[in-house]
Amino acid sequence: MKIENFNYKYKKDFLFENVNFYFEDCQLNFVLGEKGIGKTTLLDKIAENKRNNSFIGFPSFKKIAYLAQDNDFRVGLTVLEILSFIRQLNKILDLEIPEPIRNLLHRHFNDLTENERKLLLIYMNLMVDKELYLFDEPEVGIDLAESQTMFSWLRELSEEMNKTVIVTTNKLDNICDIDNVNYIKNSREIIADNYLKIKSRMAF
Repeated sequence: MKIENFNYKYKKDFLFENVNFYFEDCQLNFVLGEKGIGKTTLLDKIAENKRNNSFIGFPSFKKIAYLAQDNDFRVGLTVLEILSFIRQLNKILDLEIPEPIRNLLHRHFNDLTENERKLLLIYMNLMVDKELYLFDEPEVGIDLAESQTMFSWLRELSEEMNKTVIVTTNKLDNICDIDNVNYIKNSREIIADNYLKIKSRMAF
């Protein structure tokens, strides 16, 4: 999957001007950049129903799971009831329920802490069988240990289930040297390669 010669204006200014992005299939891909540089906008454009010709090789929006950073999901059900409902409505991947989620099964969603809700929302998205998974700064709102747990789930999704995952972030904690990274340096320059090759060129 790739994006070529992409332009996007916000009000009168270019957020992206004639830039390219490249994403490895069946791998965990990162979009890295400072806050406010356009990472969320990029995911929004990828997830749109109708895209322009700059977007090459992406599945239809119905085959994309997208967890936005701002999510006001509220429901008066237990976690077990929520997961059962998702299973009834969707094709589900053959994933074992991880221990942090099993520990929540009999609790009501509205009684969960912010950290617990975030982990559950991430799991709810990755359990559904899609071709492409988008996560907008999923580590926001959870601590480092939970962040490491969550990224282990995303790696399992890409490596064992052969799914393509794109994650936006402004942190380096969970990026490995072999990971494909699209570093948004500015509105006109995207550096795309594995992390080992590009980290010396980054302003982090």
